[in-house]
Amino acid sequence: MNESAERQRAPVYDFDFYGDPLIRRDVHAAYLELKAKAPPFFWTPRNGGHWVALASADVLHMMQHPESFSNCQLAIPAAVDAPRMIPESLDPPEHKRYRQFLRPWFESSAIAPREQRIIEWAETYVGRLAAQGRCEFVEDVASRFPVSVFMEMFGLPLDRIDEFRDLITAFFGSGGDENRADYVGQITAILVELLQARMAEPKDDLVSQLITADFEGRKLEFAELMSISFLMFLAGLDTVTNAMTFGMRHLAQHPEQQQQLRDDPSLIPAAVEELMRRYSFVATPRQVTGEAEIGGVKLHDGDMVLCALNLVGMDEHLNPDPDTVDFHRPRCRHAAFGNGVHTCLGIHLARLELKTFYRIWLERVGPFRLAADAPAQETRGGSVFAQTALHLEWSDE
Repeated sequence: MNESAERQRAPVYDFDFYGDPLIRRDVHAAYLELKAKAPPFFWTPRNGGHWVALASADVLHMMQHPESFSNCQLAIPAAVDAPRMIPESLDPPEHKRYRQFLRPWFESSAIAPREQRIIEWAETYVGRLAAQGRCEFVEDVASRFPVSVFMEMFGLPLDRIDEFRDLITAFFGSGGDENRADYVGQITAILVELLQARMAEPKDDLVSQLITADFEGRKLEFAELMSISFLMFLAGLDTVTNAMTFGMRHLAQHPEQQQQLRDDPSLIPAAVEELMRRYSFVATPRQVTGEAEIGGVKLHDGDMVLCALNLVGMDEHLNPDPDTVDFHRPRCRHAAFGNGVHTCLGIHLARLELKTFYRIWLERVGPFRLAADAPAQETRGGSVFAQTALHLEWSDE
């Protein structure tokens, strides 16, 4: 049997996870429609051709079996010159060595002392807006508050926040096009400059600590530092921004739930989880190693699979009535932070930032809504979803 016959791709469903028109209008609605219409596991010819997994059982299986579904490629289409991002693009057992090394900086006990500074940043950004009565939330808050927290923690110069955010937005919006290599080069240059500066003059920041830390009886090599820094640059400057924006969009459309949180702030931690469940924003690639099978479909070495982590929380078997946002949900199950060995290292920092932000915003800003004169919203697909703008208004009385 020839290779083309052996590697038949079926079932086939046409889906472009970067540029589907419905994704640009509302990425979460697009995936729910896809779930309703498409096979749970299918091949799409778009973006070089790849599989798409929609069923939570299949997605979680792949997350939990890195020996068959590798994390070595973090983009679709696969690229031979893809940046190596430690530890995210590594598989066990190599992954565990670096994750164990990095974990002490991201455990809840290490993040807790940063709470006061996170509060100060939240109060700074919310305080600037409270009396204005309106804002473009992404530009004024979501792309600044968590980014400032991370940049300060990592050691990036705060006066370049706009430059860095624009670069990250362009990187994630580039999909599989030829511009991505240019953005990688720009990020690399920024990180080389930072690392060289801290090697010459260490400061009280995370990058300086990584440079001087002991890793298995030695210091990290420059290439290892670059790889770790590249991953942190991408994750630290984008993830919480997206969680905040989707969460605030929901609350702006549900004033009764805003009031619920104002009346009982103890619900805010549950609200953080529930909003991330309903509006999870990651669909992550995996590459097949060897041969594997999902739902009776035979996969081959090198095949790429897009795993819809964003739909795990929308599985009615895991979360009854998943379309409804319920801050009293007995058990909120989702995969917004990933699953398996590659669960996000920054989970404790992200949760603390989100809890802090919602509390301070609800204390300082009155009932808010989508601005009546707001342009049509636009969302970004790809492996990390985003909303490009969110126009809000409220009474300043």
